[in-house]
Amino acid sequence: MKASILEVAPSLRAVPVAVADAAALAALVQKNHAYLLCYLPAVTALASPADAEAYLRHADALAESGDVLEWHIFSHGELCGAVRLNHIETEHHKVSIGYYIGADYQGNGIATLAVRAILEYGFQALDVNRVELRCVAANAPSIRLAERLGFVREGVLRQAELLDGAFCDLWVYGLLRDDFVWPVAAPDLGGIAA
Repeated sequence: MKASILEVAPSLRAVPVAVADAAALAALVQKNHAYLLCYLPAVTALASPADAEAYLRHADALAESGDVLEWHIFSHGELCGAVRLNHIETEHHKVSIGYYIGADYQGNGIATLAVRAILEYGFQALDVNRVELRCVAANAPSIRLAERLGFVREGVLRQAELLDGAFCDLWVYGLLRDDFVWPVAAPDLGGIAA
């Protein structure tokens, strides 16, 4: 199963991850190392082009097997983040979603639009009925994004993740196809930051 390129909005694209983007991914991770370390420490391991390339080769193999689909988000041609569908359970019509956006690109609606486009893709192309999201209870930006997109907080997994030597609670969110607010048209984002 291969992901499709999604034209999210003018100058905003979601592109299936590719080995050719290894250097750009490594640069994004290096620039956002401290931020990513707070909530996604595994991503910080992609700070060298060689490590990023190895990861992207692995991600491509996972996509081929249908286990994971991952997109890089490009704003005005610059790699600014990623969205991933994993734990794909076709028999139960459900997936999990994860995302991150570089600190320089936050606050411009990029993450909201990109995640919404991936959700739409999941509901339509993958025939998903349920999307699950787990995020650290202290990750206010991720929580705001999830709630803005209609995710419903369904529970807490107490001390479910070890981050920086401390156990953290994870909030579990769910979004059903019937609850998804379908976009009417792609907005004009001529003013988003590059």
